[in-house]
Amino acid sequence: MISPGKCVIGRNKCLLLARESTRVSIKSLPFLVPIFCFCPLLIGCSQPQPVETTAVRPIKIHTVGSLRPSAIREYPGTIRAYQTAQMGFEVAGRVMEFPVREGDKLSKDDVLARLDARDYEAELNVAQANLAKAQADLARSENTNKALPGAVSRDTVESDIRSAKVYESKLAIAQKAVDDTVLRAPFDGVMARKLVEDFANVQAKEPVLIFQDTSVLEIEVAVPERDFVRRQANVETREQLTERLSPTVIISSLPGREFPAAIKEYATTADPVTRTFAVKLNFDNPDDVNVLPGMTARVRIVVDPQSAWSVPVTAAQADENGQPYVWKVDPASMTVTKSVVQLGELSGDRVMLTGGVEQGDLVAVSGVALLREGMQVRRMAEPETEPQDASKTETVLPEPDEKVDAAKETDSPEAGDQDAAEEGAAAQ
Repeated sequence: MISPGKCVIGRNKCLLLARESTRVSIKSLPFLVPIFCFCPLLIGCSQPQPVETTAVRPIKIHTVGSLRPSAIREYPGTIRAYQTAQMGFEVAGRVMEFPVREGDKLSKDDVLARLDARDYEAELNVAQANLAKAQADLARSENTNKALPGAVSRDTVESDIRSAKVYESKLAIAQKAVDDTVLRAPFDGVMARKLVEDFANVQAKEPVLIFQDTSVLEIEVAVPERDFVRRQANVETREQLTERLSPTVIISSLPGREFPAAIKEYATTADPVTRTFAVKLNFDNPDDVNVLPGMTARVRIVVDPQSAWSVPVTAAQADENGQPYVWKVDPASMTVTKSVVQLGELSGDRVMLTGGVEQGDLVAVSGVALLREGMQVRRMAEPETEPQDASKTETVLPEPDEKVDAAKETDSPEAGDQDAAEEGAAAQ
């Protein structure tokens, strides 16, 4: 233990040291005052001068003449030939010859395949002989009746006439059977696929090849009812509907190409399973690329063509004279200038621009109340949105029983206690 006397001595030493340090600091005060006065000058010289900067305002910009993504619909489909025929012989037999190959282009009535026609040619010869005999019997009866009236009964003459007609019909049937042993092209097209091998025995009407006309291609898509109701059935024809929707076909393997299409036909009864309406469109087969039936594609239509030349109502302001104007953006300097425009019809929250702008002009459509002449702006980053794919937009509603069960679980005290316990555990 420390004695009280030692503590007093230690305390006195501390007081003496404190007094000496105070004397030293007071004596050195005249030398420290100039240093403290000079330090703010050094600090002030080391700080950089503030630079005045002009704020660049971010805005949304609309390109006049370009469609909004929400104004476009896309429907997937599969390309088909304009005409497709599964060709088969009308008679049975052995395939003797395929003079054409898959992919060959042919004209109408060109030979596609042949059967062994020997049996049918023999039947044709029999029919010809029978007809010749019947005609000879008829001629003899008529000549005898003319030379000796009453020598041949009238019933015999009429029977010979009927026999001759029957054998004429049989000859025609035998001739058709011989002709049917040769398969000919029904129209100008291409030999798409061979379904049987050479020298195979085939039955009558059995498909042996597929013949297609690919000069014009066809695609069938399923249109949901929410888009199908846009058509004015009592007013628009197929030609007018094609002109308004401007349908184009985009091949999956050629994403950068669009081919104009025309509406061929459409169903007025919905599919019982998908609740969609089938629409068929035609488009010309391009010469520079090889587009074939079976390829996947999608049809793009414009459901709101006026959106290309319209802007939000808030983007059009009025000056002191009551003249409507918009803020145009210079793409080079990204500065805005006031431009007087002519307004058209109002559609929802957008208004048409009928004058004062040209295709490709950039127009500010947001924050226009804060813009000034010559102000520099930048395009606001917007999320990239693809055209709506109608086949992927489905709404699934829960069953009524599921709604009741969910409500019971939410309102039950056990559910509330469980939620409170989970919150308490998360807080800990």
